[in-house]
Amino acid sequence: MKPSVAEILRTEITPEKYGEAIKSFDGEFVFDRETMMDFGEVYCLLYPESVNHGDSVQVVTGYKLVRITIIENLLAGIDSRLKPLYREMLISASGVAKLMPEVLAVAGRESTVDTYKSLDIKVKDIKSVIDTLPNSVIKERFTGGVSVFYNTLYLIKKSLDI
Repeated sequence: MKPSVAEILRTEITPEKYGEAIKSFDGEFVFDRETMMDFGEVYCLLYPESVNHGDSVQVVTGYKLVRITIIENLLAGIDSRLKPLYREMLISASGVAKLMPEVLAVAGRESTVDTYKSLDIKVKDIKSVIDTLPNSVIKERFTGGVSVFYNTLYLIKKSLDI
């Protein structure tokens, strides 16, 4: 049985430990509407000062945890040689210009365009699920967490000239 992102967060509570743990599942984890809510509830219990925005560090931690989760979900099924490159680009959009030549050298243009299209669809699918969440801190963290990927995908698209 695949673990849910909430189960992983319950045992690995820091962003660093959570990131290491979730990477080890290679995209084989449950990440759907129900687990988003469960994940958010665990986050709120672990970081209670974030609920009322009382501690900005805890708020930022929430966004970071969400981004880590989304990145690993997006990278499921991507060639293991390319995952670190895409991971770095998704973590920091400034990496796109630096890393895209290497991605193209490894995968070729056609495969890279296909990967871009797949990532774009996945981000939109995740956002559509987030849009169904009830208005709450949980929805706000996921909305903020997913929004950064639109900029990165735009830069990838522009670098591929599509």
